[in-house]
Amino acid sequence: MYWIIFISITLILIFLIWATADIGSNIYPKAMCRAKRCDKVISLTFDDGPNETRTPQILDILKEFDVKATFFLIGKKSQQYPELVQRIVREGHIVGNHTYSHKVSFPLSSTQHVTKELTDCIDAIENIVSRRPKLFRPPFGVKNPIIGNVTKNMGVHTIGWSIRSLDTITKRNRESVCNMVTHKLHSGAVILLHDRCKDADILLRILLEQINKKGYKIVPLNELFNINVYED
Repeated sequence: MYWIIFISITLILIFLIWATADIGSNIYPKAMCRAKRCDKVISLTFDDGPNETRTPQILDILKEFDVKATFFLIGKKSQQYPELVQRIVREGHIVGNHTYSHKVSFPLSSTQHVTKELTDCIDAIENIVSRRPKLFRPPFGVKNPIIGNVTKNMGVHTIGWSIRSLDTITKRNRESVCNMVTHKLHSGAVILLHDRCKDADILLRILLEQINKKGYKIVPLNELFNINVYED
């Protein structure tokens, strides 16, 4: 009898950990991680910016390849580098909400604090570019019922990913990161990158070259999912 209880509790704990840690679990809240597409279209997303040094490099390369991406911005950093946020929007890219401070403790926060983190980031971006983003990506991809309820009440779209580049692991060379990403390419993919990482520009250039060779078209998230990315 006791072993049955033990196994049941263990399975419940495993389920809860999976539901919280896996952005693709589609549990509190449901996240948009891949589009149901038959054509070879994908989206590029960048987290944790803007970065004073690397974001301009990323924007230069995107412009060179005529590619539009989505940048999930940290509100506090946006206030530090408003000219970069303005450039991102001016050049046709989408900006999304990645919380105001991106603290490690965010997944353990109260409803009030989660709401404030999302709202403060939205307000920071609106004050810079006069647009209120409806796209939200939770820090570290961690979700829970509180985050789920807040995003539902605020009417925002939670965006995940179907291909995680692991570009934050500094010991991995950029070629191996690119090979891993391109090996996993599929129609409707959402690729997670970071514009704060060392050699982010090098990775992006070789990645775009490989994506083009494989015949994929890169489109912004609003086109990939057919959704509104800003409040009316």
